Amino acid sequence: MANNPAPLTEQQLAEFFPLIRQPLGANVFELGLVLGGTVSAGAYTAGVLDFLMEALDVWTRAKERGDPSAPMHDVVISTIGGASGGAINGAILTRAAGWSFPRGPDAGNPFYSSWTSGVDLMALLSTKPEPGVTGLASVFNCAAIDEQAERSIRFSGGALGEGDTPTRRSWLADPLRLIMTVGNVTGLPYRVRMHGESQLSYDLMGHQDAIRFALTVPGGMANPPGSRPDELALASRDTANWDMLRAASLATSAFPLAFRSRPLHRPLDACGYHATLIPGESGGDAQVAQLIPRWDTLTAGEADPNLVHFVNVDGGTMDNQPLDMVRTALAGMNGRNSRRGDKADRAVILIDPFSDPLALGPRQPPGLLALALPFVQSLVYQARFQPEDIALATAEEIYSRFLIAPVGPPGADGRTIGARAIAAGGLGGFLGFIDRRFMAYDYRLGRRNAYDFLARHFIFPEHNPIFVGPHWTDRQRQEQRVIDTNGVRHLRMIPLMPQLPVPPMPTASDWPRLPAMPAGLGAAIEARLNFAFEQIVDMVRPQVKSPLVRAALGGYARAGWYFARPTLRDKALKLISDALKQRGLL
Repeated sequence: MANNPAPLTEQQLAEFFPLIRQPLGANVFELGLVLGGTVSAGAYTAGVLDFLMEALDVWTRAKERGDPSAPMHDVVISTIGGASGGAINGAILTRAAGWSFPRGPDAGNPFYSSWTSGVDLMALLSTKPEPGVTGLASVFNCAAIDEQAERSIRFSGGALGEGDTPTRRSWLADPLRLIMTVGNVTGLPYRVRMHGESQLSYDLMGHQDAIRFALTVPGGMANPPGSRPDELALASRDTANWDMLRAASLATSAFPLAFRSRPLHRPLDACGYHATLIPGESGGDAQVAQLIPRWDTLTAGEADPNLVHFVNVDGGTMDNQPLDMVRTALAGMNGRNSRRGDKADRAVILIDPFSDPLALGPRQPPGLLALALPFVQSLVYQARFQPEDIALATAEEIYSRFLIAPVGPPGADGRTIGARAIAAGGLGGFLGFIDRRFMAYDYRLGRRNAYDFLARHFIFPEHNPIFVGPHWTDRQRQEQRVIDTNGVRHLRMIPLMPQLPVPPMPTASDWPRLPAMPAGLGAAIEARLNFAFEQIVDMVRPQVKSPLVRAALGGYARAGWYFARPTLRDKALKLISDALKQRGLL
């Protein structure tokens, strides 16, 4: 069709998808954050991000005041990529970037309040109608999630320069890029032309998708290109596109079946900003190729051919760890971030509450209902980053990828690590919704783990070029020096300033044990089950044409349901009770 978007020019491909991306500047260390899928364990990631922001704020404020303890190099966050609860935390950081706010477990802190207020299991089990929803759209009621998303996206705090905040957050790039993965159920159609006498083609459908945003950061370091046509522009004190960020947050966290699917729309031409790297022959030059959708298929049935609509589920079902998107945003499509400690000037930090070894699925074929959860979980596991990504992030000699994962307080068997260290780690990350105290604990642990990461792990050899020259004094070197087990001297890339409070490590007595199962939980589960049953009956009944069969079906179904409902309720209660006891929460 003549009105189809034109292919990107070579100049546009080079601008938006460079093979090799140049550093942001001299004496600048660039960071990309990868925020893994979390469900309720997002409270841990929120704590990590809250302290990371605080440390960068305090250091930047000290530089503005000419504090002699403050090194004068720059660390800049340019890109954030997230899936599911991780993407929600990326959205919270993006919204909070233009404001000052209280730190730590305070109701005025969006990182804390977004996870510890508004959404819990009792709200998810509500049988009240969801605005704009007819029939049974999901296992849980999503009204509380919608309300919390609205509160979070409307957050506004104090002016920058108040408290410990700098007058400008120069540690953010301008623009700050946010990539939120979604599972695009509708799909993006492509056609591959095949050689041969038949002249046939091969059709493909892409479901791994992402929504991109670009936040204007006054005083931030220039992050070319200034904007991409497929990025939605944001500004802290402007209302444009924040509703789209809210919608994308709901879409990326729409865990299949548990939470309802979400609609998103975008301009037609924005669907063409997908590209892939084509390796050169025999080690020759690589090139970037645009993936051009089938425009006629995309626009079929749309009232406005320049606007396309998609149905979306949890981004973690297709890409639970958008590491490669963030890595290439820093290095370029064919670039590499230096892994050597004496040369590194860019790195990706993975924040993932679920980075520990995963449990195997069933070994014998289960029944239909018993297969549903393992199947969905297998999709999420498959979408996570590859083993080589974990190997690079945890290897001490690799300085281009780092991992922040839960490390709990010392116990009888040493430190608890991974999902076992957080209260929300059970039931696939849904356990935190049982009681908000679980998420409050995980948030506090995240803050402490972030401090330990900056203090002991995000360190680089002292002869790295970032530390050479007038940016570091002997006093600063002494205050920020860390000597490893081999006697090699390192410096903290993000200095921990003397005025920065040290978050306390939770103790064993802080573990949030419940005295009993939450009151009214059994009744709430049964009411939700009954609500779901009635909705299913209402959906099936109109499909039966015979009035007699319809009446009989309703009668027999209700009679059977009368006996089945208590059994399902008790199984759900036992599942929750066993998970709580297994983790010492009950």
